[in-house]
Amino acid sequence: MDSPPLLIEDFGQKVDLTRRIREVLLNYPEGTTVLKEIIQNADDAGASSVRLCLDRRSHPSHSLLSPSLSHFQGPSLLAFNDAVFTDDDFISISRIGGSTKHSQASKTGRFGVGFNSVYHLTDLPSFVSGKYVVLFDPQGAYLPHVSSANPGKRIDFVSSSAISAYNDQFSPYCAFGCDMKTPFNGTLFRFPLRNAGQAAASKLSRQAYLEDDISSMFTQLYEEGVLTLLFLKCVSCIEMYIWDAGEFEPRKLYSCSN
Repeated sequence: MDSPPLLIEDFGQKVDLTRRIREVLLNYPEGTTVLKEIIQNADDAGASSVRLCLDRRSHPSHSLLSPSLSHFQGPSLLAFNDAVFTDDDFISISRIGGSTKHSQASKTGRFGVGFNSVYHLTDLPSFVSGKYVVLFDPQGAYLPHVSSANPGKRIDFVSSSAISAYNDQFSPYCAFGCDMKTPFNGTLFRFPLRNAGQAAASKLSRQAYLEDDISSMFTQLYEEGVLTLLFLKCVSCIEMYIWDAGEFEPRKLYSCSN
């Protein structure tokens, strides 16, 4: 006689990640607050310098991890700092509800929460640090083979064949000393600016960001620069750049240091 079926299925409490991000955005104002969070996290990591860059270039989109990622090859905000992610940093940034830094008195930022203010600007944040490139897709709409349990990818770009196979995907990170061939002695974030089409469909924010919006944020941050540096423990220099289409390197706009 056959045994009756067990009828056991996966069923448990889950967090709606997109809803949680929307809640975070309500508590973190737009504008220079986003840039200050980026700077604060760099300071927490022990970085001495931060470079912010409005990248106005549009990058090729022939060899991407997924065709849908072509929408993110346009203008972006780049954020470089000269510290390398530790194992704890990777854990912290993946935890939207908390951070391993929470109990470390010397680190005032909460990577898992404050970092998510960048979703004001983008639907697909990513970064390179050490030998890894990380891409987050909280909507599970753009990266291949993502799930609600793991809505992102981390790639060992030094060893992976994906870098040569999907060259256009990773060429935008070749900036501020990163060559996507050898381990990067720093951290470089890339935040593709949310355009009007993405904003209309986004579950994170319906706010589009223009290049002029970032330029205005740079100007305001520069005007507040001296005050900002007063509250930092490690970062002593903040620079802002613009990278125009057709140019081989970015042009410095502002610099503030103590």
